[in-house]
Amino acid sequence: MVRLDNGLIDLSLSVSQVEIALRDYAYSPQFGLEKLRLALLSMPKNMDLNTSNNAYHDRFSSFLDAVDELLASGSPYSECYHTAFFSAADALFQVAIGSQFGSDRTLQLDHLLSLERSCWVAILSLPDEKAHSPMYVDYEARLVEISASTDPISVDVYLEALSSSGRVSFQLDAIKGAYLEGRFLLTSVQSLSWLQARFPLLQWQQVSDNNEKESLKELCKLNFLPLFQNMSLKRDYRYRLLGLFEGRLKTLLYQMFGSLFSADLSNVEQRDRFVPESQNVISFERDADVAYFPVRHGGLVYVGSESIRGGGQKLSYQACLGHDFLSYFLYEIDTSFGRFVFDQAECLGFYVVSEKDLFVLGDDIWLGVEGAVKAQVVLDMPFLSSNDTAYCIFPRYIEQVLVVKQGGLYFAVPYFTLDEIEGICSQMQAPHSWVKNIWLNPHNIPLLEPCLVSVDGSSLEYGWREENKPTHPSKNGYYFGRVCGRMFCIKAELVSALLPYQSPFSLTFFDGGEQKLASFIIHDGYCFDKVVSKIFLDGLLIMSHEVPVFSVILECMGESVVLPFTTCDWRASLPSGECVREFSLPPKLIGGGDEVSLYSSMQDDIIVIDKKNYLSFVAGVWPSSSLA
Repeated sequence: MVRLDNGLIDLSLSVSQVEIALRDYAYSPQFGLEKLRLALLSMPKNMDLNTSNNAYHDRFSSFLDAVDELLASGSPYSECYHTAFFSAADALFQVAIGSQFGSDRTLQLDHLLSLERSCWVAILSLPDEKAHSPMYVDYEARLVEISASTDPISVDVYLEALSSSGRVSFQLDAIKGAYLEGRFLLTSVQSLSWLQARFPLLQWQQVSDNNEKESLKELCKLNFLPLFQNMSLKRDYRYRLLGLFEGRLKTLLYQMFGSLFSADLSNVEQRDRFVPESQNVISFERDADVAYFPVRHGGLVYVGSESIRGGGQKLSYQACLGHDFLSYFLYEIDTSFGRFVFDQAECLGFYVVSEKDLFVLGDDIWLGVEGAVKAQVVLDMPFLSSNDTAYCIFPRYIEQVLVVKQGGLYFAVPYFTLDEIEGICSQMQAPHSWVKNIWLNPHNIPLLEPCLVSVDGSSLEYGWREENKPTHPSKNGYYFGRVCGRMFCIKAELVSALLPYQSPFSLTFFDGGEQKLASFIIHDGYCFDKVVSKIFLDGLLIMSHEVPVFSVILECMGESVVLPFTTCDWRASLPSGECVREFSLPPKLIGGGDEVSLYSSMQDDIIVIDKKNYLSFVAGVWPSSSLA
């Protein structure tokens, strides 16, 4: 590259900087391109060029645009562009230096800026060939026979070098004596040939096909619910799309329930039912004296089990298979406890009955249907789905029942009216023993399915092993908001969603004979039931006279909380002054004068919630928070 000048314009530093940047581009593309851009911009802007010849300015701008295009595309290395950049930079420097010797010399160098030269053809074609969105590819690089004793930082050195080319991690496969064996997993925009040349001691291969399959899975999962609830589409077109997505989901994410068991095990029910395909190996001891069947609870599908020998044992869950994303046809019935839904596939049917069809067995009333099937008549529900007071129906007034099968047992549920609807099951972070599922209809209205069978509470912990929701982009700073007259300062990384205020749905459930209130909201197919609601903080809301404007969902370490913000603001840092990091809210606020005055006496202090005290905050608001 040209270096000489006549001293009138000193370009030696710029020449050196460009040469160094282009050399770095071959080894660390992004770092090299960033240095090249700065070097070009640092060239003197007061060159005495012939203003009637705009070719120089046009080529200089095209050069910068090409560098920006590669940076926007993730900084992939290209030998073609590398060579073009060398030639283009040399041409620009020669013209800049030659311009000092007059217009005749400038005209002699005009051919260096000709659009017919290969370097300018390549640079000008770059915006048309490269997309702004980086095209990432997954690679695997195997590391073999690296000494673990004599060179303990070899893996770290590779990690540092590979990190400049993309997102990288290392998986250790084995330690064989003094040697380590493992794999580097790299997601990068660089080509396989560049990686092989840059790191020749690693055994490289591209694994993009697997990445494409995972991307297709995510595409189908994320689109099914929005499509199901898009009622603006024409009916036939919407159902065709749903059918295509359902077919893909079943192929990619589902399996037959019977595939989890050997063919000779006779005590497996619903073998042909589609259930989510677990990402982990399902390991539990198969027992010939235990009946196995699929159970959907809290939006998750479990391997349910009950002893064939009876003995009054509770339904237990052996393993969690995953989230059920598909839609199903439901029966919605109106009862004396409110409106409920049941999956049609889990119903034997609906029947017209009279008092003479019922019989007493022990302390319960039963109904005989379809030969040997005996169904217990349900006269008491685990919760109320409305604010109306429930009333008991005497057997002589029972006229219609829906026979439901849960956990291998049949139940006859009396009803007044029955409708057929479609729904998708929301996912609950922690399944409860009193509500089996909360479904969503096409208008995103929740539909409640009660849990009629007794479930072993300890087995509900399997629900926490479901894969995490997609990670949210990193957030900085703090969100400031008022909750019942009190200022909260919440670390932004805890906030997964900031929504217009959603009035929570409420219901009453029974726990040991005591009535308790539960509230929840629905967002993106997920059910959040730790909600600070108007009823939950009724006394404080009356005191503050504030109306919630935002619903803020906090998520961290497996716990989710919904707060009602009356105001909301973002700041880069904590304010100066006193902040409170320890917070305990008594579980029963309504009517507790001393407790409310304790809250109001600290109105001037700001409550800070971050990762360090988040779980303490959740435990302070919900002292009895548990999975069951």
